[in-house]
Amino acid sequence: MPRRDKRADIVNAGIRIFSRKGFNRCSVEDILQEAHVARATFYSYFDSKKDLFVELVDGILNSMFEIVARELGDIPSTLDELKEKTKNTILALYKYFSENWEFSAIYIKEVMGMNPEIDFRIVEWQQRVAEMVKILLNRGIEKGMFRPMDVDIVSTLVAGAPQHLGLQLFMFNQNVDIPRVADAVTDYLIYGLAARS
Repeated sequence: MPRRDKRADIVNAGIRIFSRKGFNRCSVEDILQEAHVARATFYSYFDSKKDLFVELVDGILNSMFEIVARELGDIPSTLDELKEKTKNTILALYKYFSENWEFSAIYIKEVMGMNPEIDFRIVEWQQRVAEMVKILLNRGIEKGMFRPMDVDIVSTLVAGAPQHLGLQLFMFNQNVDIPRVADAVTDYLIYGLAARS
């Protein structure tokens, strides 16, 4: 019989408990019962409930950044190519939310405003995405694909909007038409920024 990965059991139990009860309304004891592990086992991997929560948040943010970087890391040279890459990014992000609804629940219910350490991680993630978007916007303006704009402000808006829309959609609607949403968001983002002919 294969040996249990107790750390993974704790992490998965944390995901389930945090998504159902929220950070403040659950205890280490709830996680222990869900994971079927002893208290000493929990503390051999994590210093506290917050330590486990921070690891989960980091995992969520890193997964989402990898999705964005995979699609938008190479700067497109045409508006059609940018539209396709943007749509693929949004589809991949929303598929991630759909397949990991517990992560979405943790993020939207618990993350922002919980404590400065967690807030910093979210802001840092959004800044990393905004920097990538800023490069795309500047290149698009240089090539005449986008109209002149304040790229600092717009890149921050573009970096955060699809993520927050996706979280809201998946929290309150179990039957999201992901391709339809991705088309609408892509159209808004790309053609709202496009140079006027």
